[in-house]
Amino acid sequence: MPINKSMISLQMVKYLNSEIMDEPVEFDPVTPFSEIGVESYDIIQLVLFIERKFGIEIPESELIPENLVSIDALAACAEKQQ
Repeated sequence: MPINKSMISLQMVKYLNSEIMDEPVEFDPVTPFSEIGVESYDIIQLVLFIERKFGIEIPESELIPENLVSIDALAACAEKQQ
């Protein structure tokens, strides 16, 4: 079964709340990272998490602001790399 954006988003939400955030935060996958206190270092951790968890390599050329604005955007970017 191919990995889809929803699967990636769900796992990223879990990872973000358990490994990155000091305490769980309620948010939607479309909530901008900046609104929930996620910084650039945290976003890189999420990219590495996707690469390890799903075996999807996100090329450096895809690490552009519009792909790194939210979980939804990053998950869509990862889905395209399959």
